[in-house]
Amino acid sequence: MIAVLALLLLQAQPSDRAAQRFADLDLNEDGSIERDEVRARFDFEASAEATYAAARQSTKASAPRPAIRAPRSDWAAADAWFAAADKNGDGRVTPAELNRHLQTAPDASGGE
Repeated sequence: MIAVLALLLLQAQPSDRAAQRFADLDLNEDGSIERDEVRARFDFEASAEATYAAARQSTKASAPRPAIRAPRSDWAAADAWFAAADKNGDGRVTPAELNRHLQTAPDASGGE
C-alpha cells in the first residue's frame, strides 16, 4: 500500500510542477505561453540577478551602487527553451506541452 502511494505521489509531481510553472509563465493568463512571455520571464530573472549582484557589491548603504546590467537583449536561451517546449510548433505552449517538456528536459526557465 505504501509503495502504491509513493508511486502515485511520484507520478503526480510532474503535473503539479508543470501547473506551477505554467501559471508562472502564462503572464497574460490566456491559457497558453507565447514566446514573449518566456522572454519576459528570462529577462525578469536576469534583472533580479543583476540587482542582487549589484547590492552585494556595495559595502554600506551610502556607497554608490554599481550599474545594473539588464534587461537582457540576447534571447537565444529563452527562444531555445520555447522551441523545445512548443512540441507542435504552433507558437504557443499548452499545459500538456509544458508537462511533456518538463518530464523530458531540465527546466531552465528560471524556476528550478
